Amino acid sequence: MKLINLISPSANLAELTALASDDDLLLLRQDAVYLVYQAALPFPGKVLALESDINWRNITLPAHIRAITDAEWVTLSANASQNLLWS
Repeated sequence: MKLINLISPSANLAELTALASDDDLLLLRQDAVYLVYQAALPFPGKVLALESDINWRNITLPAHIRAITDAEWVTLSANASQNLLWS
């Protein structure tokens, strides 16, 4: 499982999706959390959002995106086979 950290809402999602598989996780961080307003993100795996960034921007998450805490982020990072930062 790869953990892909997305930090910019203007990132090339087509390139990102081409590198991802069904068991990968996409973590929306920083301004990328605004992508939750898109009807559907073209990502084959699960989409998560960092709770602190969601709260800071006062965003309500849709049901298909789960918020995770900083502690959960650390655990996911430690358990992932790869950690990627995508901006």
